[in-house]
Amino acid sequence: MPYVLVTGGTGMVGSTMVDYILAEHTDYDVVAMRRVDSNLKNITHVLDHPRVHWEMGDLLDLESLKRILTTYKPVRCFHTAGMSHVPTAWRFPQDCMQVNVIGQINLFEAIREICPECCIQICGSSEEYGLVLSHEVPIKETNPLRPLSPYGCSKIAQDMLGYQYTKGYGMKIVRTRAFNHSGARRHEDFAEASFSSQIARIEQGLREPVIEHGNLDAIRDMTNVKDVVRAYWISLDGQCEWGEVYNICSGRGPRIQGMLDYLISLTDIDITLAPDPTLTRPSDIPILIGDYTRFSQATGWEPTYTWKETIAECLDYWRLQVQSTK
Repeated sequence: MPYVLVTGGTGMVGSTMVDYILAEHTDYDVVAMRRVDSNLKNITHVLDHPRVHWEMGDLLDLESLKRILTTYKPVRCFHTAGMSHVPTAWRFPQDCMQVNVIGQINLFEAIREICPECCIQICGSSEEYGLVLSHEVPIKETNPLRPLSPYGCSKIAQDMLGYQYTKGYGMKIVRTRAFNHSGARRHEDFAEASFSSQIARIEQGLREPVIEHGNLDAIRDMTNVKDVVRAYWISLDGQCEWGEVYNICSGRGPRIQGMLDYLISLTDIDITLAPDPTLTRPSDIPILIGDYTRFSQATGWEPTYTWKETIAECLDYWRLQVQSTK
């Protein structure tokens, strides 16, 4: 049976990809990478699954990558690992570049040496677009890249490396730029998950009925993570051009304020808001709404969840997390 490699297998996207492959592509086994210190809460249900092969590996440890690739020689690779939290990248820009850029180079070099026919999907980001002008919305793949964070810069480097390795070495790489995506397993470092986590704790009497927040004016395209991993899989089915870039998004989304208001409407508790200056970034992107026409025309993919359904899933997830630890 052929193998599919998922880097970052314990994260929201990686673990959801593992679930998707198990449910929808029964003719593949999964090789899921995790680090020694990875949090396992997203994967307890598949830790002993016979079709999932968990391997300890680190993007910065080239030999661990070569060992895994030599053992399995995967035919597809979904590269979901890396530093994905923008505020963390602001605090540790060197680490962000090391993990996201050098880590991806290590992965590419190992694949190029051991299984060069492996098809690779790169998880890029809408943060690459950065400063978007009002007349540039919805954002197409041809829009200028004006990153406003170290994270955005690191994703541009990953993106361009995908292009370079395709053109320079003939590797089979599809570059994607996913806009904001959420749902179950979203880490509470991100806005809608932070709100959800706080609401869940308020409902359980674990904190006062006050939600702390940062900038609420930003507008964000919001896609369900289940739609995103389906798009990632489809991107390697052969309809996309190797080396080309594709937006993955919903083409719609609310202000952060709108997401917070909707989440509050899903609880019966009277909640007040408290701005927290420490949650505000040095520079923030006012609006990120994408255009996924290029990807849809190539593959037929369409998002199936609304943003309200998506963040309601996030809230339900955090309710379960808080209840289980109470």
